[in-house]
Amino acid sequence: MPKPSCPPAISLGLCGGFVAIRAVVRTVVVLALWCLIASPAEAQRVLVPEREWSDATGMFKVQASLVGIEGESVTLRQTDGSDLVIEFSQLAPLDQLIIRRTRRRLAPRGEGPPQVEAFDTAARATNHTNFPPLAPEPLVADPADAGRGIVAGRVVITRRDPFDRVGRVIPLGGAGGVVLVGIENSTPGRPLPTRLVWVSMKSQTVIAEHDLSGPEIILDYHPILERLLTVSREKVTAEGAAKQVLALWDAAPSRKAATAWSAWRAPCGDGQPLARHPWGRIVNDALVVHQSSREEFSCWDIDAKRAIYRLAQDPGHSPMPSLSGGGRYLALPDTRRVQVCDAATGTVLVSLPVGATSGVSFDPDGRRLALIQEGNAQIHDLADPTGPIPVFRVHGASAQRTALAWVGEEQLLIQSARGLAAVLWSAAKGLPAWRYEWQPVQSGDTVDDLAVRVVHGMLLYAAPPDDEGGEAEAGEGKKKPGTTLAVIVAAKIPEPAVAKVAAELPAGLPALVEPGTVVATKVDSGADHDREIATVAKTFERTKWVYDATSPAQVEVSTTAGGTVTYTDAEKRERQLKQVTPTTRQIRVVVHGVALVAAKLSTDIPDKLVLRAGETDKDLATRLPTPDLGWIERIVFPPTLVDVTEADGLGSTACTAEGLATKRAK
Repeated sequence: MPKPSCPPAISLGLCGGFVAIRAVVRTVVVLALWCLIASPAEAQRVLVPEREWSDATGMFKVQASLVGIEGESVTLRQTDGSDLVIEFSQLAPLDQLIIRRTRRRLAPRGEGPPQVEAFDTAARATNHTNFPPLAPEPLVADPADAGRGIVAGRVVITRRDPFDRVGRVIPLGGAGGVVLVGIENSTPGRPLPTRLVWVSMKSQTVIAEHDLSGPEIILDYHPILERLLTVSREKVTAEGAAKQVLALWDAAPSRKAATAWSAWRAPCGDGQPLARHPWGRIVNDALVVHQSSREEFSCWDIDAKRAIYRLAQDPGHSPMPSLSGGGRYLALPDTRRVQVCDAATGTVLVSLPVGATSGVSFDPDGRRLALIQEGNAQIHDLADPTGPIPVFRVHGASAQRTALAWVGEEQLLIQSARGLAAVLWSAAKGLPAWRYEWQPVQSGDTVDDLAVRVVHGMLLYAAPPDDEGGEAEAGEGKKKPGTTLAVIVAAKIPEPAVAKVAAELPAGLPALVEPGTVVATKVDSGADHDREIATVAKTFERTKWVYDATSPAQVEVSTTAGGTVTYTDAEKRERQLKQVTPTTRQIRVVVHGVALVAAKLSTDIPDKLVLRAGETDKDLATRLPTPDLGWIERIVFPPTLVDVTEADGLGSTACTAEGLATKRAK
């Protein structure tokens, strides 16, 4: 065998290959070194151009091209021409995804679109039966791929048909700052096929266009796998049931066309209606999570052709879930709780007893979860479940569904119910800094996709064009649609002027409570009265507020009694257990009757309760969980509170076709 060569990127003693480090039961670290050097095969084609490949530890890297895949091994051709054979499992997760994508691309395909299959749907709901421990284990960070960043720019999208509309705008990143724009068509009766428009924000041009085979609704795109997820559906079939078909496509700007390779029916759960705005995400190379009905989400295993799990929401409003950047965690809001699940298995990892939540969003690190609950913003550190929970009052947010997105590590862009707008909030100070406003691209435009329009500090949006391309229609006084459908704009936020304002907050905002303000207290009497008083004392110590019983500003701690719980008795009959106490704990700061900030915790009672042998309903009541008072103790109120009902920040920015137009408030 020829002597192995030593690429410069690998230190002496590790030449010619990767090092695989595996932890074994005896805590012995075994260092395995393997390298197969073969004569370069000049005729062997390159499957993936030269790039940096890494092992699972990230410590050992090599510059090479992928030239072969055989079984569980891959062949990498190094820069000196020698071939390196590596086990697939020893590569970094990103490299494994690239190889899976290549393997899928090389697989033989039949002619024409795939046959629609009926996957096994036997999986049942898991989130209402699996409850995590009271003290959940900390979750590790799950950041998004850094390569998805885009650059500032604007690209014009042309109109083919009067009924064209922008369906989704998805940032992909890469060297060209690529963005995928889905153009859907709403022609009555016979809509035209959906169009994929690939644009480069760096060159500010359209680099490719592909037509799908039908009027698909675009749900998600995975840039590493080069995989597109779509859904086509009919609200009602002849049998009176909802009908929808999911499809996965091979799609990329470098391809000649988008090719569908898997399609399957996604039945609605228990005859529920379809979601008004469909939601779906590609978790990894094998799994897809999709909103199969208004109050149910299903995870599909594409290779096994079956549903892995189903997650159900309580009836009522149906806020959207959030998938962490790396696809590891799925946060599902509910009327009674927010559950963080393992996206691959549906197992509940953390259950936050925060009800009536209208929106959730993972931070860029996949470690913190921001949520909106009844006009409050809360930030939960999932890596430190017992740590403080910052909370601040957010006005104007919808009680039904609120889109929110992280801008960096310390700011949140939160949708306002007052028109098409979002307010930039300082998460650290709990104060509004700036307001962003935009116009709809077409009638019925929503901001449900706000969370995917913010990526690595860039705001990505579709703006309507000027009217200069339109022509007057005879006798109607209207204008025909122009040749420009929309302008795709990417711009850095916050802008320098906005960043300066955010750094100087709360200057310029009407502060009602700040360090040194005289504040009273109001604490309900009860078994936990002394502990609640101690909690309020800690709040005063942190914020430097001054106590005075006569002040119109108050810190209130209350416990709400009452409620009804359904259970099954020994004869398997449903009964109701009334006056379950306590059910809710709440702490808030009120000035002249206006709640500036508030947070509450409701009892997290399991859905199915059954009397044990010899147990009475009173016995059942004693073993029901009560709200954790320690949760209130961990809340950290900002020292300065403003009347946010009177302020949307210190200025506004219009998101126009020409870019951001920033205007400071007078």
